[in-house]
Amino acid sequence: MDIEITSPINITLDVIELDEHIPSLKFNLAIQVNKFNYSLSVASQLWLECQCFDEFIDNIRNEDIAHLKDMNGGFELILNPVLGWLEWSCAKEDLDGYVTVSKGREKLTDEAKSAIYAAFNNYPKWW
Repeated sequence: MDIEITSPINITLDVIELDEHIPSLKFNLAIQVNKFNYSLSVASQLWLECQCFDEFIDNIRNEDIAHLKDMNGGFELILNPVLGWLEWSCAKEDLDGYVTVSKGREKLTDEAKSAIYAAFNNYPKWW
C-alpha cells in the first residue's frame, strides 16, 4: 500500500497511474469502516492533483483545515483540527446518472492526525 490510514477509519490509496501533463496520481481507493453493528466498505478509483496533495500535507503541518479532493469531486477527505474531526465522502455516478454516496465523520485525535500526516508526507514524490 502506498498510503495507509488505520485510525480513526481504514483508508488505503494505492497508485496505479501517473500523469505528467497535469501532474497527478491515479489511486485505487479503499475505505473500511467497522463500528458496533455496522460495517461499510468502499472501493473506487480517483485522480488527485499533485498540487492538492502538497497543499493537504502543508495544511496538516500548519494546523489548518486540510482538504484533499479528487479531480472529479467524487472523493473528499477533510481534517479539521479546530473541531477535532476527520470527514470523508465518496460519491460515484453510474452510466444512467444515478449516484451512490458514502460519507462519515470521525473524531480526530492528535495521534491519528500525526499518523495521517506521516502517511502522506512519507509518500515518495516524483514531482
